[in-house]
Amino acid sequence: MRPSLSHRFARVGRRAVAPVLLATIGVVSTASAHDFWVIPDMFVFRADSVIHASGRAGTRFPVGTPVQPTRVADARLIGATTQTKITQLSVEGSSLRLHEKAPAAGQYVIAVTLTSTSTRSTPANLLRFLRAEGGAAEAARLEKENALVGQDSVVYQATSYATAIVEVGRGGPRAFAVSTGLPLEFIPVNDPAHLHVGDTLHVKIVGNGKAVPGIGVFAGPAVDTTASASGAAPATAANTSLVLSADGNGVLHLPLTSAAAWNLRAAYVYRHSGAPEWRIARATYVFNVSASH
Repeated sequence: MRPSLSHRFARVGRRAVAPVLLATIGVVSTASAHDFWVIPDMFVFRADSVIHASGRAGTRFPVGTPVQPTRVADARLIGATTQTKITQLSVEGSSLRLHEKAPAAGQYVIAVTLTSTSTRSTPANLLRFLRAEGGAAEAARLEKENALVGQDSVVYQATSYATAIVEVGRGGPRAFAVSTGLPLEFIPVNDPAHLHVGDTLHVKIVGNGKAVPGIGVFAGPAVDTTASASGAAPATAANTSLVLSADGNGVLHLPLTSAAAWNLRAAYVYRHSGAPEWRIARATYVFNVSASH
């Protein structure tokens, strides 16, 4: 039997690094920056089958280290009209493994939230953290708005969110435009399941319930050019990530240049009315791009 997409990627995973849950004032370097991904074993599962996916933290999609189940604050399987809590979580090899049976045929979004980390730091280090985590445009926005002027220290709460879109069976209700309710979301305008190399994905970036004009987004295919699985073709070139910005309506226009598993990632900073701390949402979105028509 041919290894699954996630298990092939697991061969190049790195040794696990213990998560830091509380930090004090200090320097944040780009070396400490890690994204969190959910990577389905396949992007099309047979009807009535269990959906299997891996969760990893790393710096080069999709390789990385496993995330412990204790760090998962919430995991859901979101359909067009249903939501199912994912309860089967375990570490297997170099991955957090998620298993859940879809209630019916159709399209689903796997959505995972990790536990938050709280940090007290200087304003300069908050901006440095944002830039290291892919939020350079957000850091520039805070500076332009003078949001941190006059403050000796700030508290910020950082949370990672990962989503991926899969098909169960053929046809069925579509879920690509359904909101997950997460503080930072990628909501496609056109169905990713119908896209091929040469097409363009249009996706709205929603932060705290509103479109985010000009937000910076990193996008690119999987770096492992040897990996392949049913419903997922290998990338044609490694390290081909793009740095893009959403337009004035908060919509990103992404040209799809490779048949592969693709990942979008972004960081967004906000503060609830009256709340003393800043909140930083880091989000990823994994989808598949098929070969040309």
